[in-house]
Amino acid sequence: MLVSRIARSPALLVFALVAVVMGPAPAYGQELPPNSEPSDPRATFVNENIRNCADAGYPDDVQIYGEGAESAGDPYVQGTVTGSDPTKVQVEITDEGESAGVVIDTVVVKGGTGSNLYKSPYVPPELEAPQDYISPTNNGGSVADVSHYLICYHLEDEPQADPGSLLVLKRVMAPEGGTSEPLPTEYTVDVTCTPPTGDPIEDTITFGAGGGIGTTSDGSRVVKDIPEDSTCTVVEEGTDQLPDGATVTYVPSKAPKSGVTMGNTKGTAVVVTNDFSGVTPATGDFRITKEVAPPGYTGPPDTFTISYACQGPETGTVRLSPGETATVSDIRNDAYCIVREPTRRLPAGWEVSYTVDGKTSSRAPVFKVTDTDDVSVTVTNTAPDGPPDKDA
Repeated sequence: MLVSRIARSPALLVFALVAVVMGPAPAYGQELPPNSEPSDPRATFVNENIRNCADAGYPDDVQIYGEGAESAGDPYVQGTVTGSDPTKVQVEITDEGESAGVVIDTVVVKGGTGSNLYKSPYVPPELEAPQDYISPTNNGGSVADVSHYLICYHLEDEPQADPGSLLVLKRVMAPEGGTSEPLPTEYTVDVTCTPPTGDPIEDTITFGAGGGIGTTSDGSRVVKDIPEDSTCTVVEEGTDQLPDGATVTYVPSKAPKSGVTMGNTKGTAVVVTNDFSGVTPATGDFRITKEVAPPGYTGPPDTFTISYACQGPETGTVRLSPGETATVSDIRNDAYCIVREPTRRLPAGWEVSYTVDGKTSSRAPVFKVTDTDDVSVTVTNTAPDGPPDKDA
């Protein structure tokens, strides 16, 4: 498929590429976007994106969400990302979390197309940090960097067990590869409880970027001493400042408007979820350059067709003359791609090699696209040293 040429310079030709969702693989063997494979015998491998603790099988758990290489946690549990190529996740239960009876059900590490789920005996407190939790392996043979991670836990004793206590939990979800706009580093929720008689009780609860358990104005984890039959509204501040496409939901759904009613046997819990899946995703691009060296006895074709396939999926082709470059844009951040030139139409004896980040190989390369890195793939054809054998 030809693409539209939008600019030309003596050494550079930039194409505006239209990604083509391709049907059956063509005869020359179109590569598919890289899939994930198991990488760690300690983990349960799932070849899909685990977005939240509910996807992992723990819909009622407290959830910590960590984006990429960012640390995330709450007063009870902390997650940190260390190292590079690949990045690794470490998880610790704080002293306060141990006192509160934290039980970690699973740690989920997403990378590539798949997720690794770690459970007992490979989670704290049985396995202390550093645990070096990793993503699955992409089919290029490398462990993928962390796209996002989840820590799913429950408490042996419910913090809202006592009558008159209100617990608010925060859950955060984002699209694969993150969003083009930075997500909040802190969330604030206002609680207003109106008793049958007397003055209203007001409090503010703050949460970190990863959600989980919050902190009230007096440093507690729950709003306490709320009279029986009080009506409590729970409303997140600043939702009008969230990126376009973000949604905020509450369980129970009546919490922000009519409110929840406090009983006389135990406290109440409210879950506030920020879902950023509808926000414009972060994207990156990469360049493909065609080189021919040396021209040899058999002159090179006027143009060469090169295929690419990325997770998303995004697949397509570019057609380049020697010395030209195409830019493939709008590829999902953290997606792995593969570039391949079919050789069946090349003159006899010609070879193809690929160079990415200074490394050259005859194999079609698998590489990661990010919204910050500059990735360039050079596809080089080498002609035979002498003329074709006429008797061959």
